[in-house]
Amino acid sequence: MSLSKQTKILAAMGLAVVAVVAAYIAFSGDGGDAAVSARARMDAPAPVVVEPVRYASNAALVEAVGTGVAIRAVTLHPEATGRVVEMHFKAGQRVEAGDALIRLDDEDEQLAVDLARVRLDEARQNLTRYEKVAPTGAVSTSEVDRARSALAAVQVERAQAELALRKQTLVAPFSGVVGIPEVEVGDWVTEAITITTLDDRSTLLIDFEVPESLAVGATIGGEVWATTWALPGQRFLGNIDAVGSRIDPQTRTLRVRGRFPNGDDLLRTGMSFTIRMPLQGERFPSVPSIAVQWDREGAYVWRVEDGAAHRVEVDVLKREEQWILVDAPLEKGDRIVVEGVQRLRPGRPVEVTGEAAISAVGAHRGE
Repeated sequence: MSLSKQTKILAAMGLAVVAVVAAYIAFSGDGGDAAVSARARMDAPAPVVVEPVRYASNAALVEAVGTGVAIRAVTLHPEATGRVVEMHFKAGQRVEAGDALIRLDDEDEQLAVDLARVRLDEARQNLTRYEKVAPTGAVSTSEVDRARSALAAVQVERAQAELALRKQTLVAPFSGVVGIPEVEVGDWVTEAITITTLDDRSTLLIDFEVPESLAVGATIGGEVWATTWALPGQRFLGNIDAVGSRIDPQTRTLRVRGRFPNGDDLLRTGMSFTIRMPLQGERFPSVPSIAVQWDREGAYVWRVEDGAAHRVEVDVLKREEQWILVDAPLEKGDRIVVEGVQRLRPGRPVEVTGEAAISAVGAHRGE
């Protein structure tokens, strides 16, 4: 190869090296500026919108169905056998305790009472006579004692006769409303025959079931509400009157009894009711649902503190509409990020650009 040709090759190679070096320098300069710019953007305060933490009760609402029964309800039967001679009530009539409902033929019983009274008068007269003459020795002490025993026996006979007479009349054992009569005047009845029913509807009792998980919230005196298809649009306020002592192992529920005043007499025994029992729980932080984020470690929110974002782990307790009740180290009024969460990392500066206007509704309405 000639010297001139070698010189040309070396010159070309030198130019190539110079071009590569120049390109590298140019490229390195642009890349450094881009990296610096990216870091600057990451360190700049991230614009966020926040919402203050509220506190709300972990309330629950038990809904169940039940059947109403009068506080006192009986099926009435006669206490004796005989023919009905008088009826003193009509279906749906209100009666007072002690009112006569029916009377059976009681001529024999009345005669027995009259006879017992006659015998009682006779026994009293005999005893009085014996006691007067006893001091004179005309009658012995044993005769006086027999006269006293005879008087006592006749008194028992009279009481038995009067009891039998009273049993011929069926009376209301308590105040209430009678049902449809099952007999008429002239019917022969026995103690097994149903005469009618009697309900004290001044108060209704409704039994319902509470799930095992909420059983501890059912306490005596607690508030309950009842509605019925028979009276649409009306709600009836009552209180828990009794709570069962054990959980049913089959249904895993607790039996609870509600007591409902019925002064207007609108409710009836046998009506079907929907029962709603609000249960108040502990108070927990309530945050907007859009503030809660998730990753492999679980749920968390971003709290703004000292101008920076801080990650706070949360346990979700209950969701309702736009709010979530959480168990977390959050205080009332803490500012939680609801917009701009995608750009956050622990400790990154933030700029609060506004507060959200998320209404607290439902059971999580907080303060």
